[in-house]
Amino acid sequence: MAEDLYLLIDGVRHTGLLSVEWEIDANNALFKVTAGVTERAANAGEASFPPLTPRGAEAQLLAKGEEEDELLVTGWVRRTYGDVGKPAMRRFLYIESKACDVVESAADGRKHGYRLKGKKLGEHAKTLYGPYKVPVTIEADSRTMDIAWQPGQRAFAVIEERARKAGLSQTGSGDGGVVFYKGVRGRHAGEFITGGDDANCETLQYEDSEIGQFSETHYYGQRYKPSSGKDQTDGYAKVENEAVRRLRIDIQRMEHDFDQADMKERAEWDGRRAAGGDAGNGTQVVIGTPDWRDPDGKLWMPAYARHVLAPDVAIDQLMAIKTGRFTWSKDAQIVRLTMVDPRTIGGKDPKGKSGRAWNVPTKKAKYEELE
Repeated sequence: MAEDLYLLIDGVRHTGLLSVEWEIDANNALFKVTAGVTERAANAGEASFPPLTPRGAEAQLLAKGEEEDELLVTGWVRRTYGDVGKPAMRRFLYIESKACDVVESAADGRKHGYRLKGKKLGEHAKTLYGPYKVPVTIEADSRTMDIAWQPGQRAFAVIEERARKAGLSQTGSGDGGVVFYKGVRGRHAGEFITGGDDANCETLQYEDSEIGQFSETHYYGQRYKPSSGKDQTDGYAKVENEAVRRLRIDIQRMEHDFDQADMKERAEWDGRRAAGGDAGNGTQVVIGTPDWRDPDGKLWMPAYARHVLAPDVAIDQLMAIKTGRFTWSKDAQIVRLTMVDPRTIGGKDPKGKSGRAWNVPTKKAKYEELE
C-alpha cells in the first residue's frame, strides 16, 4: 500500500497532489522533489481546486503517521510547469531543499573580512549558512581550521572545499538543512536479498567501471602559513589503489593551506570516493523495492547502511545508500537505491564476502616533499 503523503504550500494543504518523485543524495545538500498536481487559476470560481502555486512558495512534503506526521522535505518551489486542459490544469512543482540558497548564493564576508578563524568547520558553516536560514546538523566535524575566501564565492562551495580536506560529506535533512557526517551514519534493519525464494527486491542493476579510477591519486600544494619542518615546503601526498591493475595517475592541487594530515586525508578521500561511482562511474548497485522504509519503519536515508545479498553480482556485505529515488502515486510506490561499499563514503571495511570487483583502495596515503 502506498504511503499517505500530503503537500503543504505556504502552510496550506494542497488538495490536488497526484504524484511525487523525491531524490536524496549522500554527497549533495539538496533533497529534490517533483510533485504532479492538479490546479485551476484562482479566478476559476471552483473552491475544490487551489489557486496556481507561485514559484518561491514554501513547500513541505509529509507522510501521515498513526501518532505523528513525518516531515520528509522542507524547501522552496523553484519552478512550475505544465499544460492547460479542461476542466483542470495538470502542473508540476519542482521543489528543492532550503539549502538551495546556500548552494547558489554568495558567502557574504564583509563583516568577517572574508576570513573565519579558530573554529571547526561545522561552526563556520553555521556562520555562512545562518543568514540564509539553513540549519546545520553536525554528526561529525573537522579539526579547528581557518578559512578565507574570495568575494563572490558560493557559500556551499566555500565549506565543501574544506569538507573534502577534512574527509567530511554534506547531505540534506528533512528540515531543509545540511548534515555534516563521515562514513556510515547508521544501520537499516534487515537485508536486501536478490534471487531465490527469499528475494525481497523487485529489480537489481549494477555497474562496475574503471572509468574515473586511478592506480595512484596524488595531491600537491605549497604551505603559506608559518610552520616548521616539511610542512613549510612543497608537500606531496600519494595513495595507491591496488584494485586498478595498470598505471593510471591522477594529480590534483590542494585548494588551500594544508598540513600533512590534511593532504593525506584528501588523497585517500578522493581515491576511495572514485571507487564508489563518483562522477557516475566506479562500482555500485541499484536496488528496486516497493518499500519506502525498513522493517523498523525508518525511511531509507543517504549514508545509512544495510546488508545486501546478491549472489548474481557477487555481493555479500554491508552496503551504504549513496542516492535514492522515491516514486509515489496514490496507487503504488517504488524506491531505487544506489548502494556502494561503505569505504567509498569514508566508512570502515564491512568485512563481507563479496567478489574482487567490489574491492576499494585500503592503503594509507604517504606524505613526501617535492624535490
